[in-house]
Amino acid sequence: MAENNTGMPDQLKSGIESLSGIDVSDVRVHRNSGRPAQVGAVAFTQGTDIFVGPGDDNCRRLAHELWHVVQQRQGRIKPTAHVNGILVNDDPGLEREADIMGAKALAT
Repeated sequence: MAENNTGMPDQLKSGIESLSGIDVSDVRVHRNSGRPAQVGAVAFTQGTDIFVGPGDDNCRRLAHELWHVVQQRQGRIKPTAHVNGILVNDDPGLEREADIMGAKALAT
């Protein structure tokens, strides 16, 4: 897939924007980042930044994280815990939604 200046594939960006009605042009993907390991994750989202761990090029995971950007912009994600000084939300319902909507965005 071709990529734009966000670091995400064009098809994924288009799918997320189509499903959510939210422009994600300001989102940046930081690949090969050590930050996810700090919270015991392979990838995580903080505001408009998606941090992806070393060697992880999983488009489904990126779609999941991008849907978390949508959830944050809709005001539905609030921190529920601190992990190594980083605020996180571990709501299982939001995680399931990110899985489902991320998969739909990839199929769009």
